[in-house]
Amino acid sequence: MTKGEDTKHIILNAGLEMATQLSLESVSIGNLAKATRMSKSGLFAHFQSKENLQIEILKHAGELFAEEVVVPALMKKAGIPRIKAVVNNWIAWGSKLTGGCIFVSSSTEFTDRPGKVRDYILKQQEDWIDSLRRIARSAIHVGDFREDIDCEQFAFDLYSLLLGFHLYYKMLNNAETKKRQATALERLLDNYR
Repeated sequence: MTKGEDTKHIILNAGLEMATQLSLESVSIGNLAKATRMSKSGLFAHFQSKENLQIEILKHAGELFAEEVVVPALMKKAGIPRIKAVVNNWIAWGSKLTGGCIFVSSSTEFTDRPGKVRDYILKQQEDWIDSLRRIARSAIHVGDFREDIDCEQFAFDLYSLLLGFHLYYKMLNNAETKKRQATALERLLDNYR
């Protein structure tokens, strides 16, 4: 990694942390420059606008998500072991971020705001849902799921479970959340076997 790439990586990590704590919208070149002890002009040189900065933070988060959630899950046997790995990896990833999963918070934050940031979030969400559909299809191919299941419905059900976990774990701070999530996941998987 070059010095410029290393600096950008440090900026994006700080921006991601700030976005999970406060909101993606609250991340600006000015407050991120202050948090990283860099000049505004130096930060501006990397991103050129607040909108580009926000998109780069989301892109960075997507790369981390792929490295920590998706790729390790793909190393597991297709079917239910892979599904469980996706769930466990997503929970671990979201839990280590101070404010939780940036994709959950930014999706809510930008739902009704047209623009490049919303478009980028929408594309990330569509890609994630497609990944969940593909994981369901692989579970059918290895015989863990019935052949007649609706993969679109499975993706909806699994993502809804993950979003529910996020709310219970981060917002409600419910001590039973992990236990209840495991129970809900088993019931969900049983429904598709």
